[in-house]
Order: sequence, then structure tokens, then C-alpha cells
Amino acid sequence: MENYSAVQFVEENMKTIFAYALSRVSDKADAEDLASDIILAILQSKDKIKDPTAFYGFVWGIAANTYKSFLRKRNKNSFEYLEESIPYTDGVLEELCSKEELNVLRRELSLLSKEYRECTVAYYFDGLSCAETAKKLGISLEMVKYYLFKTRKILKEGIGMEREYGEKSYRPAKFEFVTIFSGSYNAEYRNLFNRKLPGNILLSAYYTPMTIRELSLELGVASPYLEDEIGLLEKYGLLQNLGGGKYQTNLVIFTEAFTKEFYKNAAENCKERLNHILNGIKQKLAKIRNVGFIGCDLEDNSLLWAFLWLCMRNGYSDFENMNPGYTLKDKLYNGATGINYGVDYDCLPELEKYSSLAFAGYAGIDDDYAMSFADFGVLPKKNRYPGKTSCVQKLYAALEDRTKAEFAVMRAEELKAVENIISEEIKEMAEFYVYLTETAVKTMRSHAPDHVCNQIEHIVGSTIFFRTVGFIGGCAAESGAASVPEDDKAVALYAYTSKYSKEKCFDVC
Repeated sequence: MENYSAVQFVEENMKTIFAYALSRVSDKADAEDLASDIILAILQSKDKIKDPTAFYGFVWGIAANTYKSFLRKRNKNSFEYLEESIPYTDGVLEELCSKEELNVLRRELSLLSKEYRECTVAYYFDGLSCAETAKKLGISLEMVKYYLFKTRKILKEGIGMEREYGEKSYRPAKFEFVTIFSGSYNAEYRNLFNRKLPGNILLSAYYTPMTIRELSLELGVASPYLEDEIGLLEKYGLLQNLGGGKYQTNLVIFTEAFTKEFYKNAAENCKERLNHILNGIKQKLAKIRNVGFIGCDLEDNSLLWAFLWLCMRNGYSDFENMNPGYTLKDKLYNGATGINYGVDYDCLPELEKYSSLAFAGYAGIDDDYAMSFADFGVLPKKNRYPGKTSCVQKLYAALEDRTKAEFAVMRAEELKAVENIISEEIKEMAEFYVYLTETAVKTMRSHAPDHVCNQIEHIVGSTIFFRTVGFIGGCAAESGAASVPEDDKAVALYAYTSKYSKEKCFDVC
């Protein structure tokens, strides 16, 4: 190659070289440095090419290798490239360049939407004519020509770009899909998120609408494999097609940032209110003990945890009655109704005290008795619900000998009597759920994207009970009114019957 050829190339392609550099490093100053390095490398390598016909492949090969060297120098303290510099030997460079171009072409094809990709593969790879392609795909000849024309422009633009995969391509985000529904059971729907890809699609398109191409780069998954997943999410209304190839998540997601801010906003008020509720129960413990249920002689702290949970259950029931809109269910699929939401984090170690690690609700023991319990994260494992088998054994032991009771065991009329005694505390708990809901809704509005704002109040109000069980338990301990037990007995649970006995009921004022 003559000396003037290299100089002439540089002079004529100065802007192109800079554009190439700028497309690979976003900082303008870095791009100027990289462009200077490329120009210098081209001029220094002018005598190394033997075949003039390979001139353009040679100089852009130099550009690619100079870029790699530039990155290696800039990031030498953080990582190193495993491959060595590509030698500028006759024939080898052209072969490597052609392989690299083929990989880039495959990459760009994987990013094409279905219509463009199918036309391109049929015409260029399967060797079909435009008319044959039209017949195979069931579209007009004009559309085939349009797709092929657009594809050439898209590929030409894409091949010259440096693509960067998103973090989710190598570190999938945590996503839990929660659905509470009634109606026809659909295994496909229930198991949709038993794999990582659907949840990460929803997380990627939550704040910003994304095309399949953009999702492909963010997730590191070729478009053909995304299309079926997106079709399922769209089928069930979890992903909206906004038109223009854009998709956006149609689901409220409880993010880690929201959860932390909500706890921070509500914690002080929560501790103050729970202190008042628990002290109210304390003042009525003597009257509660007089009901005479099995376990009425348990220490104050055990009864406090049990009846805090009773207040929570009944208080939320009253809250729902005052706010019937929260109990309404959305249409999900094929006549099924319910609610859906997402969670994007695991239990956070710093917030474990505000968690409910297992279950909060009730479970049948036998034909007569049921167990109601809350697994407050603030309690050590030894003080939580021990499981059905252990509870059955402890229940029957207490029924045979009430001195062996480790938790309260109440007949229906005894339970009703206790509820009457602490009715003021139950009412206060119902009002507390109003506060928690309003605080959570306000906090969520600052975290959720605008397009799901109309869902926030309903979803938050419908889920506030279960999503704050652990939070209330943690704040109860922090309030000082209830303490973590020193023994190994389970607290925050009680057994009861749903049937009234023929014995006299309690007259409680």
C-alpha cells in the first residue's frame, strides 16, 4: 500500500473514524482519544498489508483492535481481556474479520422482529424468491419487498454498532409473582413465573416501554425466544402492547426501594399505636383470664402476643367491611377473578425483623379445632408456629390436662368473650389499617410508574394485611409493650373451635 493511500483514507474518513469511536465510548473526550489512537495505528501499519484489495477490511480491523487495546488500558485495574492482540499477518486478519462480521450479522438477525426476521431468513438463507417468500409467509409481495428493504437498512446500521447487553443478561433479577384468585384453575397461569425469563421481562419493561429488540439486549436473549414469552404475558394482561412495537408491564410491583421507604415512613407511628393497643390489652388481662379458657394462666407476654394477633385478624376484617372496594376482584382469565402483583426482592437481612417468614392465618387441626397463628420474623424460630403435627400433640395434651397448655385453647363462646373484652383495641387496629394503607398508597405513588397508578389503591388495600404482618410484629417488639420470650414456647398463636357448646355462654360487659 502506498503511503498516500493511508493518509488519504484518514483525511477522507476523519468524521467516520470519530463517529466509530463515539459509538463505542460515550464520553466525548474518550472518543477523541480513541479516534487519535486509531489514526496513529492506521498510519503506523501502512506497510503491513500485502493485498491492496483488502485495504478497507484491514483499516477497520485495526480500528477494532485499537478499541480493544484502548479498553484494556483504561480498565486495567478492573479487568483484562483474555484474548491476545490479533496479529496483522496476511490472510489471518481477513479470516478473523469475516468470522467477526458473521457473528455480528447473527447478532443483528437475532434482534429483528418476527416479520423482518422471517422474510430475511427465507430470502437470504433459504434461497426463496420474493414471490415464494410471500406465499410461504402468507403476506403480499409488496410487504416482502418492504421488509427486505427495511432489513438491509437496519442490519447496515446495527452491524456498525457496539452492542452492550444489560445486567439482567448475566444476573437475572429476583421476581416473585403473587396471584390470589378464584374461579377456574389454570396451571399455565399459575406456573408462568416458575422460570426467570417472564419476571425479568416484566421488570425490564416496568418503568420504560421497551421493544422486543431492546428487551433482547437487556436480557441477553434472542428475539425468537422472547416472542412466545411476551405472547403469554400479553395473553394474560400482564404486559400491554402499546403499539409501535413497544411493550409495558401492566402490574404493580412492590420494589425493595418502596418497601424500605414505607417501613421508614410508618415505623414510628406504628410503634406508638401498637404500644397503646398492647397496653390496653394488658389492662384487661385480668378480665380476659376470668373467661376461663385453657391457657388463661399463661404469662402476660404469651397472652399479649396471642391477642395482638387476634386484634390484627379481627381489625382487618372490620377494615375490609369499612372499605368494600378493597375486596373486589379483578378479571384475570376465563371467568377467574382475583388480584396480581409482583415482588422484586428476597427477604432483606436488615429488615428480617419486619418479615413474616412462613405463614400468617389459620389451619385446621381436626373436625373441631383450628389453629390461628402469625410467624412474626422478629420472634426466634423456637417461639414461632411449630407446625401442625406438634400443635396437634400440644393441643390434645392441653385438652387432657390444662396445666400442660402452651397456648390459649378457646371454645367458640370463649373466643367471642375475649373479642368483646378487647373490642376497643380491635377497633383501634381497624383504624390503624386505614393509616397503613394510606401511607403505603402515598409511598407507592412515588415509586410506581404512572401507567399503573390507577391500580395502586386497590392492590395496596387488598394486600395490606399479609404484607404488614411481620412489620406489625417487629414494631410491637420495638414498642416495648411486648417482649421476645426467653423460653422456647410458641407465641402469637391460639386454638379455637368454630362451634358453640351447650354450656352457658359468658356474659362480658
